[in-house]
Amino acid sequence: MMAFLRMVLYRSGMTIAFICGIAALTILAALITNRLSDSEAWIAVVFFTMAGGFSWMVGRAARAPDDVLSD
Repeated sequence: MMAFLRMVLYRSGMTIAFICGIAALTILAALITNRLSDSEAWIAVVFFTMAGGFSWMVGRAARAPDDVLSD
């Protein structure tokens, strides 16, 4: 049961990280091409980058061996 939950957490974390990466790149591309000029758009890029990075770290930690998690 624990292995199943770890795999669900890993896959969810990687999926969220991938989607956040796409969102950050899309907003960044819109900023670079001047299709989006709102100053708060940079905050969205930073938010999606941080949320994606955090989700990636959580997913990788869920996939780590048991001896690493018990320290």
